[in-house]
Amino acid sequence: MMFPPRLPILAPTRAALAIVIAMLPIWTHAQDSAGPLPDMTSIEQAWERGDYVTVRDGLRQLAQDTGTPLAQYRYGQVLLEGRGGPRDLAGAITWLQRAVDQTHPQAATMLARIYLTGYEEAPRDPARAASLLARAATRGDAQAQYYLGLLTLNGDGVARDPQAAFNWFLAAAEQEHTQAQFELARAYRTGTGVTADPAAMQRWLTAAAEAGHTEAQYTLARALDTGTDAAPDRARALRWYRRAAEGGLPIAQRLLGMAYLTGDGVVQDSAEALRWLLQAAEAGDPGALNNLGHAFATGQGVDRDDARAALWYERAAGAGVARAMTVMGRFHETGRGVARDMDRAVAFYRQAAEQGDPRASERLGSLAASQALEGRVAPQLTVPWVLAAARAGDSAALSLLEAQAEDGLRAAQTGLGALLIEDDTRHAQGIALLTRAATAGATDAQAALGQVYVTGAAGVAQDYVTAHGWLNLAAAGGSQSAADTRDLIASLMTPGQIADAQAMARALYAAQAAQTPRTPQTVTVTE
Repeated sequence: MMFPPRLPILAPTRAALAIVIAMLPIWTHAQDSAGPLPDMTSIEQAWERGDYVTVRDGLRQLAQDTGTPLAQYRYGQVLLEGRGGPRDLAGAITWLQRAVDQTHPQAATMLARIYLTGYEEAPRDPARAASLLARAATRGDAQAQYYLGLLTLNGDGVARDPQAAFNWFLAAAEQEHTQAQFELARAYRTGTGVTADPAAMQRWLTAAAEAGHTEAQYTLARALDTGTDAAPDRARALRWYRRAAEGGLPIAQRLLGMAYLTGDGVVQDSAEALRWLLQAAEAGDPGALNNLGHAFATGQGVDRDDARAALWYERAAGAGVARAMTVMGRFHETGRGVARDMDRAVAFYRQAAEQGDPRASERLGSLAASQALEGRVAPQLTVPWVLAAARAGDSAALSLLEAQAEDGLRAAQTGLGALLIEDDTRHAQGIALLTRAATAGATDAQAALGQVYVTGAAGVAQDYVTAHGWLNLAAAGGSQSAADTRDLIASLMTPGQIADAQAMARALYAAQAAQTPRTPQTVTVTE
């Protein structure tokens, strides 16, 4: 082997030596200022003191100069969290990846969580996250096992496999990972990935609850309170409600507050009730907002105060509680706790009715019957409310519904017809009203008539041909339930009967089209 010739060593010139001598103090000062590398113990002490600037500087030196995966992982963590300086996601990813390349399991888990969350600098990538988690989970990292279990359970980034998810949850739970213990309890309860086992469910749920998992504490309390999946034990339930409430869970705070308000299982204590209800309400729990309104409105456990009741009910209404909307409608209608304002009352009632509160619909119907909605709501819009009030026994509402039906409002004819066919003494009148509305093109009336002829109810003979005809029209009008029923009875009919039903539907449609000019459309009939 030939080696290159050695270059001669040149003697330094006097000028060069002078430069070297001049630089020596600078080099010596730089070496002294760098000092020895910090050790991890001193960094941990700085962390405990909250001195994150020192932590960040120390970890940067260790990560850069030693290249140990622990230092790289910890430095990536402080960059991710923005400790001791600006948050640096790109830097965090770089250092965490370097630690991952040296098989550091916690770094792999942290990096996976970045890709599960998704950021502008690192878009969500569940497949990449799953790959990182698998590396850490197989090395025993409980956090990675838990997250990999979630991904596997939901089929997010990996194939869905409930049994594999259960195994990952079990591995993490056996390492006392609290969230995994809770997921394991749910799996045993629902039989997801494992045979349902109430005893095992109770065991893992209790383990998670005792470890401070507030949702597990609440779930255990509910099981003990209701006797579902556990022997009922009100005293134990209240203890777990308190644990969950003290852990900050709003629904537990609300239930504990109501227990103190009513004296259910505890000595009645209004101050304690308000303490917990207020905490839940300030956390935004809709039920607590409504319960506080009810307590002040009724004087249940507290001094009655309509103004305070209105404040809490209005907040509950804003949170979507339909009952609170109805109460606020009543308060504004009567001027209780607030200024009387009929427009606001109607607005609250309508909002509650749209949310499905029957009491609001009934009250609107009664107001319509008393002419209180004139000028506020178009008459055709009041029909469902008037029908609700009539069903509830409001005779004035029934009279208005009859007048609306006589005036030709199809919705009123349909609603009144459906109401009357339930009355053995008036079902013929109900059939007549439904037929009138159906012939005029009311889809709901067509569907109702079809159903009557399917079953042979309301004094009419069972007639599949007539039923099929009306259901066909309703299906053409967009009623899926009518289409489903039509297809069902078609399987019980002969080809001749179906042909007759189709002819009937075409004739009815032609008569309907002749009554009301409209854009031509095709009536869809099926064999």
